[in-house]
Amino acid sequence: MQPSSISKKILPLFFVFILVNSLVICYQPLLQAKKIDALVVFTANTILFVLSVISLIMHTKQIDKKNPNATLRNVMSVTLLKMLVLGSAAVFYLILAKDKSAYAIIVSMGLYFIYLFIEISIASKINKEDKNGGN
Repeated sequence: MQPSSISKKILPLFFVFILVNSLVICYQPLLQAKKIDALVVFTANTILFVLSVISLIMHTKQIDKKNPNATLRNVMSVTLLKMLVLGSAAVFYLILAKDKSAYAIIVSMGLYFIYLFIEISIASKINKEDKNGGN
C-alpha cells in the first residue's frame, strides 16, 4: 500500500481529531462549568489519534501477509499497545492531578469508542480492497 493511500485512509481520523480539539477550545468555559477538564480531553484526543494512526499503519503493513496468525498477533499487539499507553496515561493523571475530573475521563472513554469505530471501519475497507485486488 502506498503512503498516499494510507494518508487518505487516515483522513476521517484527522477530521475527528480536528473537530474534537476545536470543540474543546470553543466550549472550554462550558466544559469547566460541567467540571470537565479540557486539558485532559485534549490530551486524550491527541493520544487516541496517534494510537489509531499507528494501529492503522501496522494493519496496512500486515495486509500483504497471508498468515492468519500474523494478523492475529498484529491485532493483539495493537490492543496491548493501546492498553499500556492509555492505562499509563490514566494512572499518571490520577497520581499527579490535584483536581481530578472523573467527567473528563468519561468523555475520554467516549472518544476511545469513537476512534475505535472509525479505525474498525477503515480497517474493514482496507481488507475489502485487498480481497478485491486493490479496487
